[in-house]
Amino acid sequence: MKHHETKTLVVSDAIMDAAASAIKAELVYQRATNCGRKFGITGEIGEIFVCRALGLKMVEDPRSEGFDAVDAKGRCVQIKTRRGENGELPKNSGSLSRFSDHECDYVLLGVLSKEYNLIGVWKAEFSRLKPIIGKRKRANPTIRQFKSVGEQVHP
Repeated sequence: MKHHETKTLVVSDAIMDAAASAIKAELVYQRATNCGRKFGITGEIGEIFVCRALGLKMVEDPRSEGFDAVDAKGRCVQIKTRRGENGELPKNSGSLSRFSDHECDYVLLGVLSKEYNLIGVWKAEFSRLKPIIGKRKRANPTIRQFKSVGEQVHP
């Protein structure tokens, strides 16, 4: 499933600087509200950090169907992100966001600390995840289920 016609962009230093500013604002907001309110930037920040760490190109259209990035071989990559909230890291029992009905070549799971540091990235072929996704009513496997069919690729 190669997508050469998809418009992509490299995660530049300017994008990384913008992400750092967004994280700073998010953390200030969370402390100010002190009740769990947040802007909801985790998914976007995760995509930026994972793409930068693994040399992927981000898809320009944030609503692209089924994938968020393209690798050097033109393969479609979906990126899921989980961030620690109460503890430093998310619990393995925590669920990922819903998978769409669109397929991709593989999925990356970026795990972020409570302070938005990229702790690790796991990779799973979509074909190995698909049966797990199909068994979940909301098409949202847990971190543990994802890791059971994937492998850590970063750091």
